Amino acid sequence: MDSLERRLRHSAHRAGLSYWEACRRRVAGTPGRQDIDPLEFPGLLPWINLVEVHHRPQGPEFRHRLVGTEIVTMRNRDGTGRWFQELYEPAKLKRVQRALSEIVKSGTPTLLQETLADVGKPHRTLSSLVLPLASNRRHVDMLMGISQYE
Repeated sequence: MDSLERRLRHSAHRAGLSYWEACRRRVAGTPGRQDIDPLEFPGLLPWINLVEVHHRPQGPEFRHRLVGTEIVTMRNRDGTGRWFQELYEPAKLKRVQRALSEIVKSGTPTLLQETLADVGKPHRTLSSLVLPLASNRRHVDMLMGISQYE
């Protein structure tokens, strides 16, 4: 994990990873949504994205449960409650699903980066720390992303 920690340039990412690791130690496994208390990190809430993981025979499908207000502003849309296939064009959908599926499979926090060209902001970069959550401590059923923009 220290390789990931060294790559985290944003204080929001470092705080989020530290919180997730403390939860993991406390519950002796992958924390679930039930272990996350948003009141413990109120400054991060506008940058949080919760994504439901729906396990299907053909692979996981993803649905936005919650999209923070700063993410909505940067993306020019609120994806809350929407399936990824409703929001992303096919090439981007494939890239995002591949990256998130790997996090679901590995259960490992991961830093993802991309430009915002798809929303007319090619000069901006999204850096998102994606933290796996598992209600049963083993099988990832939700992802918590903490987004920062450059």
